[in-house]
Amino acid sequence: MSEHSPHDVATGTLDRTVVHLGKHDPRARTGGVEAFARSLQLVFREVLFMTPATLDFDRVRRERLALVCDNQYLRYVPRELPAIGFQHGVAFDKARVTRRLGDARMAFAQYRVASRQRVVWVACAEWISRRFAELHGNRANHIIYHPVDLERFDGRLANAGSRLVLHDARSEPKGKSSIAALAASLPEYRFEPLACTPSEVPDRMRTARAFVHLSRYEGNSIVCNEAMASDLPCLFTRVGLFRDQERPTDVALIEPETARRDQKELVRVAREFLASVETRRYRPRAWSLRHASLPIVRERWARAVDELDRSW
Repeated sequence: MSEHSPHDVATGTLDRTVVHLGKHDPRARTGGVEAFARSLQLVFREVLFMTPATLDFDRVRRERLALVCDNQYLRYVPRELPAIGFQHGVAFDKARVTRRLGDARMAFAQYRVASRQRVVWVACAEWISRRFAELHGNRANHIIYHPVDLERFDGRLANAGSRLVLHDARSEPKGKSSIAALAASLPEYRFEPLACTPSEVPDRMRTARAFVHLSRYEGNSIVCNEAMASDLPCLFTRVGLFRDQERPTDVALIEPETARRDQKELVRVAREFLASVETRRYRPRAWSLRHASLPIVRERWARAVDELDRSW
């Protein structure tokens, strides 16, 4: 490791100041990228946040700070500065699902930065790295799964007798219609959105019987990682993390197009899954312990930052 890295990543944050560059300030906005940016505070001693409106590359250059960019935001970075390009997801694939102009523009921006030099590519799932290699030739140098604070999401459920099924279906691509179909067909369960502040998520999950996420597209959903770390029984569509070779296995899965187009089959799978919760113990937290604990994530970030240091 470089002179900036600690000797023991298991007991504390990496002794580095890093800068995260993304569209929004994560202290003022919520969302997957913003949650990722905040999670860097679990890994590094100090995290500074920049947006296109608050750029300060002079300080980055002067102090040789580690710059972590939300993939396509590398376009704002002077080419002589080394940076980490973080691959949250593949906008080309997302745009095919959402049909949104903004996602198509993001896909073009990801294509334009893919050939940049002095970039250490990091992906939050193996399938993302593989897909970028196919599309643009910029396979990630490192795979770093999203860290979960396993002390907050401690796996201690208080859900005996609960009929609450949590979800995060905020839009059609996130499974809004599919959840509505389940709620209508399975009235014995209470389907409710997570709908709380980040600080309240662990306690809200603790009281649920299960977590269901029927998205048509994901990079690597943080809320799914948190549900698994909570040891909640989970039903997911086979997207995002669940396309990885080392994907979590102690979860129930359904194909995204089945969840979207075949309501009868969706209800059958969900009913079978919820019935199984009464007769078996799901333990998805085991995957989190193996792949997303803070010591493991800090070790992988230390390697990525060491590589970045060599680019100065």
